[in-house]
Amino acid sequence: MTEQNKKPVNPAMPGNHKPARPAEPKKVQRQTAPVKSNKTEKPATAENKGGPKKISKFTKGLLIWLALLTVAICVGLVWFNGFTAKYEELYQASLPYHQAEKVVELLGSQDVDTVWNMMTEKPKVTEFENDSYVKKYVEDLVKGKELTYKQTEDYSENDPEYYICTTEYIIAKLKLAEDETQKPKYGFKAWKIGSVEFYTAADNEFKITVPETYTLSLNGKEVPASYKTQEGIELEENKYLKPHAELPKQCVYEVKGLYEEPVIKVTDAEGNQAKAIKDKDTGAYKVVFGSDFAEKEAVEKFAIQFTTDFANFISQDAGKNALDKYFPKNSQTLKDIKRNSSRDWYTKHGKVDVKNEQIKEFICYTKDIVYVETYLEQHMEMYFGSKEREVVKTTARLYLCRINGEWKVAGIKY
Repeated sequence: MTEQNKKPVNPAMPGNHKPARPAEPKKVQRQTAPVKSNKTEKPATAENKGGPKKISKFTKGLLIWLALLTVAICVGLVWFNGFTAKYEELYQASLPYHQAEKVVELLGSQDVDTVWNMMTEKPKVTEFENDSYVKKYVEDLVKGKELTYKQTEDYSENDPEYYICTTEYIIAKLKLAEDETQKPKYGFKAWKIGSVEFYTAADNEFKITVPETYTLSLNGKEVPASYKTQEGIELEENKYLKPHAELPKQCVYEVKGLYEEPVIKVTDAEGNQAKAIKDKDTGAYKVVFGSDFAEKEAVEKFAIQFTTDFANFISQDAGKNALDKYFPKNSQTLKDIKRNSSRDWYTKHGKVDVKNEQIKEFICYTKDIVYVETYLEQHMEMYFGSKEREVVKTTARLYLCRINGEWKVAGIKY
């Protein structure tokens, strides 16, 4: 309801007014100026415009910097990993135990020559042996053994030492030395074998007693007089020869520090070889005089003839002076035979035949002194008792010497 002339008008009543025409819409004019708003408008971008976004120079620089940094870090990590791996490799290679491993491997395969060439100090040998004897000893020592190594009590970083061992015992001591010919990186040291000492290596000792006139050789090398430890030793057999002859005095040679039992050769003054026998208890050798002699046959014949006449002298089948020709002048041995002979009480008998003559032993001491042991049998016809011939056995142990070019009986060993 509205008011008109201060009277109320009832719009609902007919005739009071004409029906109103619908109002035409007013034309809205387009504003040329932007309408102000309380809100702050964002600057136009590719996003709110619906097109591709543009990257600022700062963003591009930042992305490039990040990419380069990532590449640098990756390269650095790769380099660092390679450096640490190389460092570790060189460090491990510089550890001295590798040399001990190498020696164990070489000895286990019996490659002694390679170990030998690596050593700066070789084991000492006598003049009667050479390096081959040591190598042979080492080969026999490690053959079939399981080898290992361990640090010695004196081990230090600057002076590394190792024992080379079997499961049962230590066989060698390995000392290392710095190899100054090599210059490893990062201050690491290079090591080489300084020395190898084989325990109980040269433990063979040689001792022999020989006549001073004889020549002794070991492993083909003559032993000089400097190895003599005793001289002027008189043989017991001299008591059978004096005063008509004397055997050469004896001397003792001793050689220590041998890797093997030596090959022994002993020759007399005439070049004849004599035998050396080893004593089972003491391990020492003694010369057994040889039997080779240029006049051996003639001397044996002389000895048999003397023994025949001696047996016949005792049985009264030879005259009382039958033995004189065999002895030197003033022989005490001949005097003792004549004085102590029981020939005057010998059983009466008939014909005697000498049979079965033998040479039991022949020793040549020198070209002028020999020992001969003879044996023969006298077959006798007895006047009483059995009609069978009696056999009398005689053994003579004779020391013969040459006097003025003739062989004589210097003494008899009963």
